[in-house]
Parts: sequence; structure tokens; C-alpha cells
Amino acid sequence: MSKQMDGGSASCAGLGKNLESYLEVLSAIVWRIDIVGKEISFLNSYTLQPHGEKVRAIMQNPQSAQQMILAEDRERFQHSYKQLLHRQKATCVFRIQMDEGVSRWFKLAGMPDPEHPTCSIGVLMDISSHVSTILATEGRPGLSVKIDLIDDPVLLVRFADRSVSMVNKAADQLLGYSQKQLTNLHLQDLLQDTPGTDLFQIYESLIFSDCWNGELYMTDSLGRSHLCSARIQVIARDEENLLWITLSHQNDCKACKGVPVRGNETLPSKAVSAAMRKCTTVKALLESLLKALPEDSPTEAIMLSKIFIDKGIVSVTGVGEPFEGELEDLVHPYDGSIAKNIVRFELDKHVVMETSKSIKPIDWALFIPHGIHSYYAQPFFEDGILTSVLIFCSTQKGSYDPDAEAPLSALHEEFFENLERCLKK
Repeated sequence: MSKQMDGGSASCAGLGKNLESYLEVLSAIVWRIDIVGKEISFLNSYTLQPHGEKVRAIMQNPQSAQQMILAEDRERFQHSYKQLLHRQKATCVFRIQMDEGVSRWFKLAGMPDPEHPTCSIGVLMDISSHVSTILATEGRPGLSVKIDLIDDPVLLVRFADRSVSMVNKAADQLLGYSQKQLTNLHLQDLLQDTPGTDLFQIYESLIFSDCWNGELYMTDSLGRSHLCSARIQVIARDEENLLWITLSHQNDCKACKGVPVRGNETLPSKAVSAAMRKCTTVKALLESLLKALPEDSPTEAIMLSKIFIDKGIVSVTGVGEPFEGELEDLVHPYDGSIAKNIVRFELDKHVVMETSKSIKPIDWALFIPHGIHSYYAQPFFEDGILTSVLIFCSTQKGSYDPDAEAPLSALHEEFFENLERCLKK
């Protein structure tokens, strides 16, 4: 039984006036499902005229969903709805048959409600106009267009040789491979860390049931494994059989925690130690660290920021191709710097996975103009005062594991011993 409250205002109780006002102008049905109480609340008064109540009914009544959702989309909706009932993030696109015989496209998107530990919350929205625009401009939409309508990661894999055909934007973000790398990948490459998964059983299920549901560990370009709920279906397109794989990254995924990635190299080197002892400048010291990195390291530049809190400035020197020799004792304000962030929040490190999402002035002044997308900043203190920050930089996003030690951590002590010697000179 649903908790449908008059005018939508009572159903927003506890949401706050600003959020309540926002929900009332949102062109989508906003819902909350109490998984334990088996009840649904609609958190705004939006309805799709003249079919509002019928559309809402698919969220409450399985028979309505069975009758109204097109047969080829029905199982996709049911799978996503089941995920929501297990407090898992889910998204799906499907069609509803209206009274006049016309079908309309809808999108269901939901996630665990952070304010209510037994609930899922989300939206149901009509996206027919969006799909119509695509059809009008592109004719029959290609698979790449269709899979990009879905917020969850989607991969299309050729059934014949299990090679990856294409992925949507969400999968690209999760896995981090370039398009060129994807064309050289096979499904087994992405499932290499999945324990107890028998691909033969998956294929057998696909042959006899046309679909498979279960859990998979997907390996990204940095070697991290992400636990995902997966749904695999067989589809045919342009005389080619494909596996349509939809993933839902588990919210409690522990597999991608604490696994050092390529950017967090920690091996010491006697040759590097000897080279550092011969250095007479800060730039030469940084160059010796840069040369110590393995060939496949994503670190392309290293920066040293000397911190002068009492003067309100930081002095930056950097080496590596992205900086093109431009960074040497460049002065920037302490306010808005990485250093201030470290001091303010008492951080033992500061890792940025994608600088384009940053709101720090230093990122837009220094890193983004030089093409730096991710970095690992390691602070160093003297008598409790922040004096230096060593920053490892990459032009690739997500290159560093925030839960692992800083790159070349075994060499840091020697680096600063030699830095003190160079600064005295």
C-alpha cells in the first residue's frame, strides 16, 4: 500500500523547504521505497497527464508493470526494480504502452537513501522527447546511442570471440580504458580477478535462458577490481551476435580499496640514491626522482612546493614534460593552495583523481593548464609545521590509489636530506 500524500507537500516532510520546492518543479516522479515496510511514498505531486496514476502504478503493482511495459523491456525493468529492493543503485530505460496504442520511453533511476537506512530513493521520468530528438536527427539509433541513455556501465562484447565492441560513458569512467585499448581487450581480461566464475556456466545460461544475473569483479585499467552486480543478455544487431553486459557497482565494494596501482611505486634504488647525492639544485633532485620511476608509470611530472605559511605564499618547482621547464620557484598565494587544504583538514596526504572537478584555485592556475588530471600530494612537517609538499602528477585521470603509500615513498627521506643540502648551497 502506498503512502500518497495530498498535494505532494506532506510527503516531503523532513526534506526541508528548499528541497521540497525543488522537487515540486522537477519534471519527474520522485519516490521513496521503504524496503522493510514494503511501502512507497511519492515525494512530489508531479504526474504525467493524462496517464499519471497508471504510470505511478508500475512502481507499486507488479500486474500493472506486467501489462503496461513492453515485453522486450519488461525483464530489464524487473531486474532494476529488484536491485532497488536490495538497496542497490540501479538505472534502466524502458517503454510503456499507453491507451492510444502509442509507447513512451521512461527512465527509472534509484539509489540507497542516505537518510533512511531501510529505503531506496529515486526518480521515474518520461524521456520520450529526448529519444524522439535522437530518432529525428539520426534515424534508427545506433547501439552506442542506446547504451549512452543508460547511467549504469554497459559493455557490448562480440559473442564470437568475446572481444569488446563498445562501452558507454559510465563504463569508460569505471574502467578507464581508451578506445584503442578497448579494441584489444577480451571479456576474460576484464574478469581476470573474478573468483569462482565459470565463463562456461555463464555462456550455458545465455544459450538456454538468454540472460545471466550474478556478481562479477571487473578489472579496470589501473588493475583495481570492482565488485559489480551484472546482467548479461544476448542481442543481435546487423547480423552480429553481441553480449549486452549491464553493471551496477556495489556500494560496499571493498575490492578497489587498498590495492596499490601503477602510480604508487615504492621500490628504492641504490643508483637513484647515488644520483641524488650528486645533485646541487632542487630541479636536479626532482629529475632524479622522475628518472627512478618505472617505464610504465603514469607519473609524468613531479613538483616540490615549499610552504611559507607566515608569509602567505608557496614556492613551486616542477620537472617533467607537462611543465616544459617552466616551473622554477614560481610563487603562488598560500590561500587556495594544496598546502592550506592539508593544514585546514589535517590531511596526511591529498589525492585528486580528476582536476577538472576541483574548485581549488591552485588546480586551475597550475595543474589544469599543464594538462594534469590527477596527482598525489605528500606533505612533510617540521616541528608540526607544514614546510614542503611533494606532488606526483599524471595527465591521466585516477592514476593514484588514495589508500596506498605515496609514489617512491622509500626514497622520500633521502630526497629531503639532499634537499636540505642543496638549499644551504
